[in-house]
Amino acid sequence: MVNNALSVRNLTVCAGSEPLLRQLDFHLAPAERVGLLGTSGCGKSLTAAALCGLLRPPLRVTTGSIQIDGQEMTGRAPAAWRQIRGQGVFQIFQSPSTALTPGRRIRHQLAEAAQRAGADSPPAIANALDAVALDRRVADFFPYQLSGGMKQRVLIAMALILRPRILIADEPTTGLDVLTEGEILQALNTMADETGAAVLFISHDLRAVKVVAQRALVMQQGQLVEDAPIATLGGSRVPAARALAQAAQALETIC
Repeated sequence: MVNNALSVRNLTVCAGSEPLLRQLDFHLAPAERVGLLGTSGCGKSLTAAALCGLLRPPLRVTTGSIQIDGQEMTGRAPAAWRQIRGQGVFQIFQSPSTALTPGRRIRHQLAEAAQRAGADSPPAIANALDAVALDRRVADFFPYQLSGGMKQRVLIAMALILRPRILIADEPTTGLDVLTEGEILQALNTMADETGAAVLFISHDLRAVKVVAQRALVMQQGQLVEDAPIATLGGSRVPAARALAQAAQALETIC
């Protein structure tokens, strides 16, 4: 029997006594690509933080289970989470600058990833930059010299080097122009194709999710209200799922 890459069961996250995520239950099979959709403030980014062990007080998991590649992570110490982040689970943040060290060149940061992965650094860096369509000279830049889209592709290149079991992409195309958005989505697909990572693509934009994923989880007010193929959301019995599908269709008609 093959373990799911990610299994989440009855996961509840509270701030004090107030539940912000309520009894989340879903899984990602190995190499599966799934969208997590919902309006702003519904709990998508909080879910990503919980799945990466990045909750900070007063936020805490009160019930439930998070298993990464069959390994139970709920209640584990920060050191255990640090060990699994990178190659077990890798997160691409909405603001990529938060994940890159501003005073270090990109080459040094990618070299650290190569060292952790046991890869030969120069060819690993070159191949990863090529795969995400970045000029190899980018390795000599500092993060502040790069655009938001370029920094996102640097993080995807880092994931290519680390080859994580699970990639969580949290709103990676927010605020980007349409052409840059397309480059990011292509880079994500390239990364997933080459590494076999399971992908959880978090977004409020169904149009972007459709480029990466085939299945969608729809979240509303901290709860999962739908789990279905993306192609069927327009006919869902769940109003929140239908609304997302209708909004995406309306925007595609306008464009």
